[in-house]
Amino acid sequence: MTFIGGSGFVGKSYIDAFNRGILKKFNIKKLNIICRNPNKIKIITQLRSKNVKIFKGDIGKIKKLPQSDIIIFSAESSNTRNYKNSKNVIEKHKKSIINFCELTRKNKKCKVLYISSGAVYRNKINNSDLAKYKNLYSYLKIFSEKKIRELIKFNIKTSIARCFSFVGPYLLQYEHYAIGNFINDGKNKKNITVKAKHQVIRSYMYSDDLVVWLTKIAINSKISCPTYNVGSTYPVELGKLAKIIGKIFNKPVVMKRKNNKVDRYIPNIRKAKKELNLKIKYSLKEAIYSSIRNYDKIFK
Repeated sequence: MTFIGGSGFVGKSYIDAFNRGILKKFNIKKLNIICRNPNKIKIITQLRSKNVKIFKGDIGKIKKLPQSDIIIFSAESSNTRNYKNSKNVIEKHKKSIINFCELTRKNKKCKVLYISSGAVYRNKINNSDLAKYKNLYSYLKIFSEKKIRELIKFNIKTSIARCFSFVGPYLLQYEHYAIGNFINDGKNKKNITVKAKHQVIRSYMYSDDLVVWLTKIAINSKISCPTYNVGSTYPVELGKLAKIIGKIFNKPVVMKRKNNKVDRYIPNIRKAKKELNLKIKYSLKEAIYSSIRNYDKIFK
């Protein structure tokens, strides 16, 4: 298996899960990781093992991919800071996915999984409004999905995973992820602060479940390019989530809510469960506890 974009949350979770034997049941014996600057990311070099080979390379520029039966593309950033210059982001994003598809065409026996996002379900995006992060992110994911589906013309088996919200030890705790921010507050003995000014309802799948789901989807890629939602269906409002984490760290919760607007982002995963017999192993509380416990082990 080759994983493109190994320096992000999903990539690190994949390497860790592979090293712990979670992918043995899928007969995944070797893992190739491609990322731009592996030597600058300490945890990547720490995760290197006998059967994990790490390649330095920019998917927008490289000329060849390692020979693999399965290729997973997850090289697109979700970090808001990387979307400030929309023109540069669009150019870089399109160059990467186009080059990836060109390289993939040379290996018609492989199966390809593209990691997309539930953000594609947003209302139709006006191209003049791409300065907004969420709109630009959605637009680019839709563009990449289209390019992946075009591989159908070359009889390449593909699939798309539209991912929602997740938690795990490799989730950045100081970026724009609320659950990561709450855990970071607790670890630093601060009050758990909910910055959202309205109700926000999310669901969180644990990283080990995510890796299993993505692998099963990748293995079942088809010429028809099936698309599946990936995530948990257990909804939790951020205020309640903050209280769960606050209780773990024995810290109070500070709310900044100003209106009753509701932002709900929950996947419908019936298709994946029915067609691929996929299940969610970790409950929300188990996922939170495992994230905190394993983060402390990894980054001690």
